[in-house]
Amino acid sequence: MATAAGPPVGPEQLRAHAAQLDRLRVRLGQVRLTGRQIEKGQTAFGALCGWILTGLGDRYQKHDELLAYVEETLVLTVRGLRRVAAGEQPLAEMVGQPDESSADEDAPSAPEIIDGVLEAVNSRDWVEPLLAEAAPVAEFATPVTGVFMLLRTGGLEYATTHVEPLRRLLDDLTGTPEVVADQAGHWDVMAGDLRRLASDLEWCLAGAFPGPERPDVRAYLDIMANNVEALRGLAATSTAMTLITRSAGDLILLARDIVRGLIGDLFARASLWVIDSPEVVTRPVLVARLASLVTAAWRINAYVTALTTSIANLSRSIDG
Repeated sequence: MATAAGPPVGPEQLRAHAAQLDRLRVRLGQVRLTGRQIEKGQTAFGALCGWILTGLGDRYQKHDELLAYVEETLVLTVRGLRRVAAGEQPLAEMVGQPDESSADEDAPSAPEIIDGVLEAVNSRDWVEPLLAEAAPVAEFATPVTGVFMLLRTGGLEYATTHVEPLRRLLDDLTGTPEVVADQAGHWDVMAGDLRRLASDLEWCLAGAFPGPERPDVRAYLDIMANNVEALRGLAATSTAMTLITRSAGDLILLARDIVRGLIGDLFARASLWVIDSPEVVTRPVLVARLASLVTAAWRINAYVTALTTSIANLSRSIDG
């Protein structure tokens, strides 16, 4: 029967709407399957930086828990709507009493908070000056001869094969770049899927029932609007995690390549010392060569320190 508050919701409308929600619930489950392909262990980032980025695994766990909550909400809603359609329960009873607690309208939404995280990451203020974009270019701007280039390449290969401490250092820096790229890709896929789900759920609710001014319908739509916002927030979080993961992986690879260059350069110089050395090496020559060794070691340490500090700065944004 129609009332002043608007026409009642018919059983067929309820069943059709429940079927739409169920299809969205299936898609949300597929998003969770995508998320499970993310490598939870941080060994992909290398031993040197992986321990700093433990928050990535924690963030994925929280993200999956929130997805599971929204998925379960849709399951319960579909069941409830079907009970209402069958006449087993009124819609007003299903939705319960409206929440009278006043939300802080001035509080930023989840997407707004994530926008701040994205801005902070994109600004690259977290990157130490030594690893800023211009630094690596200046590091290897001096032209070298063909012989020196060959010695540098061969020396790097020899160092990474036969000198265990240097090989271990590079291994600690390297990690598994392809796994890092996969992680970022999965976050990116989830971000797009969740954005579409939020839009589709909003569209589904917009034309769900006649008489949206009815108290029970209004209460239902308000409850489901929270799920729309939750999906948007999860999409924004996935976008942020895409950028954070890629930024961390890119900086680690950049630092590794710089260190590899320094090691290759040092081996090339040492090779030339052996080739060009007279039978008697004077003290000034020895001092100069020792200075070269110390300088190379200092620069490698400086870059490694800059990397770990930068990654630590970046990791703070994960908890934002």
